[in-house]
Amino acid sequence: MNMSQILSISRSGLNAYQREMDVVSNNLANVDTLGYKDKRTTFQELLNNGTNANEVGLSQNAGNVAINAGLNVQQVNENLSQGAFKSTAGTYDLAIDGEGYFGVRDGANNLYLTRDGSFRRDADGNLVTSKGMKVEVQSNVPSSQWPKNGEVSISTSGYVSIGNVRVGRILLFRPQNSIDMTDIGNNLYRCDGNLISSANNNAGFGQINQGFVELSNVDVADTMSKMIITQRAYQMNSKALQSTDEMMQTINKFTE
Repeated sequence: MNMSQILSISRSGLNAYQREMDVVSNNLANVDTLGYKDKRTTFQELLNNGTNANEVGLSQNAGNVAINAGLNVQQVNENLSQGAFKSTAGTYDLAIDGEGYFGVRDGANNLYLTRDGSFRRDADGNLVTSKGMKVEVQSNVPSSQWPKNGEVSISTSGYVSIGNVRVGRILLFRPQNSIDMTDIGNNLYRCDGNLISSANNNAGFGQINQGFVELSNVDVADTMSKMIITQRAYQMNSKALQSTDEMMQTINKFTE
């Protein structure tokens, strides 16, 4: 192994732990984000380089020895465990006890998934998110014609009643395979595979709880520990890189 390879290994470590720090920092920044799911990085080793006694000193009992070429972040996974519920006074504040997701649509009518159930009615009577995206509702009565007076009741299956009138149903969704979900930011997910809705089947989606919101599932203490460990690992790689660079400078002086 030459000095350039050592530099390359340290550089790969710096890049990987910088990515890990970005993920951990993002988790901490979203501790108070409703429905946010904790992100976790997984690492993988890069190509192992075989070595022999001509390159490094090896014991006579040493078997096949390989020196790792570094590491990188293989993928960033989501911790999909449910967050705690918080009681609110919001009529349209909803939390899902189960594996389902609310469906919301953007201005181009694209459907996305979210666990953030802090909804409200807009000026046109539509049920929308805090960012104005329309919530997917199976309406019996057009939202613009929902009664303006009467107690709003939302059942655990999502049926919305105002007074004695059942006006519609809030649908829940879940991907057939969780790996088909892509986090696109702003607490939204895009499903790139088969998407199942509760329109014709209530099983497997969970129950809707009115007057509650789901909090982030980020464990602050655990995340702070990860941040400290990641910082130490980054510093270690940085020190190794600096030491290697100093060694190369010393060697170059001898060759001048």
